Amino acid sequence: MFLLVRDQRGFTLGELLVVIAILGLMLAGLLTVQMAGQQSYLIGSHRVEAQQNGRIALELMVRELRSATVVTAIPSATDISFQYKDVQGGVEILHTVRYQLAGAVLNRTFDGVTTPLIGGVVTFNLTYFSAYVGSTNTGTPAADNTQVRLVRVQLVTGTEESVASYSDSNQ
Repeated sequence: MFLLVRDQRGFTLGELLVVIAILGLMLAGLLTVQMAGQQSYLIGSHRVEAQQNGRIALELMVRELRSATVVTAIPSATDISFQYKDVQGGVEILHTVRYQLAGAVLNRTFDGVTTPLIGGVVTFNLTYFSAYVGSTNTGTPAADNTQVRLVRVQLVTGTEESVASYSDSNQ
């Protein structure tokens, strides 16, 4: 009635070693694919973060520059100071604002209090014009701060992590 299985030897050591070697190679391949996917995700998220930070910094800077009543100082192409009036409760308040690049950090000084605005700044360049023709994209450079009528702001950001110049994270 019941058939007895007579060959119950199991697996040999050689067979087990071959199976373990094959499983090891498969897991190594899966680990490599998973790590590449994680690296791609990190590169993308760092790019998005750098773009968002740059966009927010530019929005704030442009909003304040458009409200400026006077440019008080233009010491360099990476530094500007200006004033603007704010009305709070029917009272006009004069605020002094300064944007300055220090290394790879763009600092904002508001009424004497300096705070870092964004990090990872690759290029920050301010160009001051006394007259500007938008159709030809040309202008007359301002000789001093009293002649400034338009400020062109250029901001290039990168990830704040130090990476090699050829790395995908640095694009």
